[in-house]
Amino acid sequence: MASTNALRGKITEYGNFISQTLQPQLQTAVDAREETEAEISEYVQLQNKLQQIEKTNNSRSDASINTIADISHGTIYCNATIPNPRIIYVNIGFGFHVEMTLPEAISFIDKRVDHLENNVLKPRLKVAATVAKDVENALEVLEEFGEKLMEMDGESKRNY
Repeated sequence: MASTNALRGKITEYGNFISQTLQPQLQTAVDAREETEAEISEYVQLQNKLQQIEKTNNSRSDASINTIADISHGTIYCNATIPNPRIIYVNIGFGFHVEMTLPEAISFIDKRVDHLENNVLKPRLKVAATVAKDVENALEVLEEFGEKLMEMDGESKRNY
């Protein structure tokens, strides 16, 4: 009976550890990974648009571009004209925007995406995989405890 109570205490302890420690860690790791993947995606989209602008406007140096600009995170848009699409401002991080020519911006984006994939995303993927494995292992231990408890309960009922 005492060992059954001790085992129930361990099951509760492991359940709390999983729900209060491991699952929040896993969620944080997954959120960080998704954030990096979204940033990479935005840079790739920007690079594709810049390459289209570069191809379209190579022949005409004075061509302006009429577009629609997002001014409220996808809820409000306005018409805009880009008078000189050969020079743009690129967000390089930490709230800084740098004026670049299209070729400079395309080159910067290549380097930025490479950096994000190799130096930011890979470690975040490793952390997420490690925490996911920890959750899996803890759930296996919890399952083993549950099986052991069922065996002990079965034995105690047979003894009565």
